[in-house]
Amino acid sequence: MTFLINWLSSITRPGGFRTEEIRAGGPSASGPSPLATALDLCLPSDWRRITAVMNSSLRPLLLRRLGRNAAWLALAVAIAAALAPPVLAGASPRRTVNPLGLSLQLIPGGRYLLGSPPQEAGRYWNEGPQHWVRLPPFQIMATEVTNAHYARFLQETGHTPPLYWLDKTLNAPHQPVVGVSWRDAVAFAAWLSRVTGDTYRLPTEAEWEVAARGSLEAEPFPWGAAPPAAGGRFRANYHPNDYADDGFPLTAPVGRFPPNGYGLFDMAGNVAEWCQDWYDPAYYGHSPEEHPGGPASGKYRVLRGGSWYSRARDLRCAARQFAPPATADGFIGFRLIRVISTSP
Repeated sequence: MTFLINWLSSITRPGGFRTEEIRAGGPSASGPSPLATALDLCLPSDWRRITAVMNSSLRPLLLRRLGRNAAWLALAVAIAAALAPPVLAGASPRRTVNPLGLSLQLIPGGRYLLGSPPQEAGRYWNEGPQHWVRLPPFQIMATEVTNAHYARFLQETGHTPPLYWLDKTLNAPHQPVVGVSWRDAVAFAAWLSRVTGDTYRLPTEAEWEVAARGSLEAEPFPWGAAPPAAGGRFRANYHPNDYADDGFPLTAPVGRFPPNGYGLFDMAGNVAEWCQDWYDPAYYGHSPEEHPGGPASGKYRVLRGGSWYSRARDLRCAARQFAPPATADGFIGFRLIRVISTSP
């Protein structure tokens, strides 16, 4: 059994197949497709993902690539499927891909410590006090919404294209969509909810920070304590000494930097992400512990995560930004959560 797991892992990890081959049968510089990202993130212990990959449009390519080993692969997958534990009704697998190809990651419900301690380097005054929140489980997109995702929304709804939609430096299919206002993001969520039958919305500020921390508690960045360019290895797309030092002068295709502990990409840098909440600089001093949703009203909406335009201090998990909801700029994008129903 161990041999079977290791062998399946070797052919479903990037070492078994080059990402460029998986994208479209040949090299490409346009960035990973949702299927390629799903394959790269496949866990050897997750039998559901192995069988899902084999039932996807990747199957013909995998079979051609394996040649004479195809029969052995089919046998291995059959054994894996037979040994797979049953999926309980109502249970959410750790990672799923929705009908539109958007990858979603499960964030466990529980009690989480948010905000930053007074001694954290780069801390802003509005990040405190540190406080505990309790959240139900939810799913969040593994990447920011891309131009490819947003294009389908525009095509099906006739919604006004965002700022920079025709800018060739920002509109590649796998770059995150930018130039979107808070209202544009809400409209996308309403459309996605309608076409999938599930409930999607922007994350609350608390949900966003819990997801960004990737199960790490009280660490400044999604990957831990190290600065984003420590050891000469860039962990995010941001503004170091020169915008292009990290390899990307503007936005990077999603998923080009390592994920956090929850398997989420670009929770620091690339684009600042809209949250559902109104912004209140003193909100943490009186916010409820149980599933806080932000103030009832306000002038600004919350932005989180920093962007390609940001310095390192704004990439920290606790850093809070804000803007009027009508704001649209080349460093602002979004990702959504899928609400998990708790009804029987």
